[in-house]
Amino acid sequence: MNLNVSGEKYMIFEINHNVTKDSRPYIRVILTDKDGKRHNGIMFDSNKLDFTPEKGDIVSVEAVVQNYNGQIQLKISNMEKLGEESRLDFLPKTQFNIQDMFDELKEIMDKNVKEQPLKKLLNLFFGDSKTVKLFKYMPAAKNVHHAYVGGLLEHTLSVAKLAEKMCGYYKEYVNPDLLMVGALFHDIGKIFELNAEKGFDYTDSGKLVGHLLLGIELINNYIAQVEDFPENYKYIIDHMIASHHGLLEFGSPKKPKTTEAIILHHIDDMDAKVNTFNSIFEKEEVQEGWSSYDRLLERQLYRHS
Repeated sequence: MNLNVSGEKYMIFEINHNVTKDSRPYIRVILTDKDGKRHNGIMFDSNKLDFTPEKGDIVSVEAVVQNYNGQIQLKISNMEKLGEESRLDFLPKTQFNIQDMFDELKEIMDKNVKEQPLKKLLNLFFGDSKTVKLFKYMPAAKNVHHAYVGGLLEHTLSVAKLAEKMCGYYKEYVNPDLLMVGALFHDIGKIFELNAEKGFDYTDSGKLVGHLLLGIELINNYIAQVEDFPENYKYIIDHMIASHHGLLEFGSPKKPKTTEAIILHHIDDMDAKVNTFNSIFEKEEVQEGWSSYDRLLERQLYRHS
């Protein structure tokens, strides 16, 4: 493969500065184009550039497309920094309409949550325009699942739909109002854990505290505004958020200890895994057959007709 790339515009989504064994500086980058598609790139003698490339820069690239260890990458010969470009144009985005998803999510919550203290809690969230704006925009993760603009909303809507089905199936064992509230808020702390201004990265609070505790703090602030909110409901909701990763080694400070919490853990994990599988197939353009080995999942994936 010997295709040339000349003058194409990209955003530097990730960048790593390093030196070769003979002390030549080089950079490895992940670039995103205006379709949000990611491209691996490498540039040797990067000190010859007339600027210091940083994450979030919009650049014009001269490169050759090459196959390296079975992976396609850009061997970059030159980059020029550009201005007056919106970074949002270069970020990967959900394939679905964000407002339509948000409206559907709100409709599902209005339909399924009947108890007045919980309805008041939802009204405080949906009426918080600053929080809702972040919720609509944010990815669900930096790299793994739903890692694109609108990904958090897409994932939350999917989990809410699955929770609605579980409420019907396990109606003798669950409090449907509480499970639906847990589905809505389980990942809400990610609006503070992640930053999507220059690609996707973790905030200081995200690194220091994490989205589980940040989410509990936000929800407890809403709950404090609801008069006579049942104390046991507060702790049950906090527990669902705290335990939804399932195991201590996966970041949950508590294992699921209520029926609602164990259901929430499994539907959250299932939706994340299915999205991860599909993202790998799309990234590698696998129409049928095997993906390459994925280190995170510790397996190859098989796509069939």
